[in-house]
Amino acid sequence: MEKRDLLFFCSTCRDKSDQEIEKIKCTIPHHLKRFKKGEHIAYQGEKVQHLIMLIHGKVKTEIVSNSGFTMPIEEIEAPYPLAAAFLFADDNRLPVDVIALQDCELIYIKKESVEAQMAKCLGFMRGFMAFNANRMQYLSERLKIFAQKGIKAKIVYYILSREVKGEFDLGRSIASLAEYFGVERPSLSRALSEMVRDEIITMQNGKGKILNFQELHNLLL
Repeated sequence: MEKRDLLFFCSTCRDKSDQEIEKIKCTIPHHLKRFKKGEHIAYQGEKVQHLIMLIHGKVKTEIVSNSGFTMPIEEIEAPYPLAAAFLFADDNRLPVDVIALQDCELIYIKKESVEAQMAKCLGFMRGFMAFNANRMQYLSERLKIFAQKGIKAKIVYYILSREVKGEFDLGRSIASLAEYFGVERPSLSRALSEMVRDEIITMQNGKGKILNFQELHNLLL
């Protein structure tokens, strides 16, 4: 529903029903683009001139180094904004390639229209700011995980960040977690199996329990 997608950031309207949304006269100037599976939606280094909302489909983002090495960053499903944090940056260049994993539809909203919406709707402005603050926290966590040396160290850091009273929930499939860590799925599965074998943790269906905190912390060293 296009109107609901336009109001994605609005903390005042996001919890309204479809019927209530239909009654809202609020709209934002925009245009719609469609991309086929496999197409590039945007390229690393492009200027971010619009707020881009993915409203249908799924995309992946990746960084390509000068040497040609490609590092996957994340997969994003609709509805979700793309590169919102860079819209008002001094150096507003996109840091990643964006590629369609499925046929996609995206809404493009000019920077000036976003500014006008913020000026007239406090809920929209608050939602936009909160979303970008949360994204910065997410990226900060990713950087901390990438900084850990070795797959087991990455796993330990991730587990400890989600541990409550000795128990944890990975919250992701092994395939998704491998992509999140930037490692191969078989390597991640093997590392987890070894930690279970060594009686450091238990694991079943993505949930587990820490059996040996000392050994777990040793893996960070």
